[in-house]
Amino acid sequence: LFRNLIHWIEDLAFDGGAEAFSFLGEYYIVIIPALGGLLVGPLVYFFAREAKGHGVPEVMIAVAKNGGRIRARVAAVKTLASAITIGTGGSVGREGPIVQIGATVGSTIGQRLRLPEDWIKTLVACGAAGGISATFNAPIAGVFFALEVILGSFSTRNFSVVVVSSVVAAAVSHAFFPNEANLVVPEYKLESALELPFYGVLGILAAFTGIAFVIVLYFFEDAFDRLRFPEYLKPVLGGLCVGALGLYSTDLFGVGYGDDLDQVHKELR
Repeated sequence: LFRNLIHWIEDLAFDGGAEAFSFLGEYYIVIIPALGGLLVGPLVYFFAREAKGHGVPEVMIAVAKNGGRIRARVAAVKTLASAITIGTGGSVGREGPIVQIGATVGSTIGQRLRLPEDWIKTLVACGAAGGISATFNAPIAGVFFALEVILGSFSTRNFSVVVVSSVVAAAVSHAFFPNEANLVVPEYKLESALELPFYGVLGILAAFTGIAFVIVLYFFEDAFDRLRFPEYLKPVLGGLCVGALGLYSTDLFGVGYGDDLDQVHKELR
């Protein structure tokens, strides 16, 4: 549902936007992410402020401090807000949102059944694993992500039920996205052991790139938090920045896996 909603909003935003803002020419793409921000800001601010942010830290806080309890409305708000953000060109991923959405579903089930706190936490992990597994066709990644990041433990009980949730989620998703992988690794053959040191260098470069990305990300988050501007309108400013970058390259829009906005990119070119 989440992935299809993203695609539906993409078609509506960019096809409809091209027609509605045709007088702007190619510059219409600056407006689309800003309009998405105009919708997302009030949606999150007035209905579920827990849906603000990356998604994963919020789930970790819920497990560590709130016994895994997350309000049910967070799933709906996060789904809609994230789909609008990505669908209108927001350069963000599906990972964080789907973790929070799945975790919220698990938490809601546990609360409605009045289960003990430990079981609610386990269901949060099951929901997160199922979400990762289904949306990325990656059941093993879903299991280890939920156990390492969300729960931080590998007990036998948690491991077994999280595996069941992740595998079943993958099986269900195959009915809608058969044999689909987000990242297709090309065929590769190691020609010489002399190649190995270069992979070590690549690992170092990738590590420092990741560190730089985190620093820049939190810098902009802090900068936006310091702005004396209505909280629910700040996503509009972010959308304008993303739209302006889109003039340089529309490949910056969407999640970046190649399955989102491909057709839009072709049409824009």
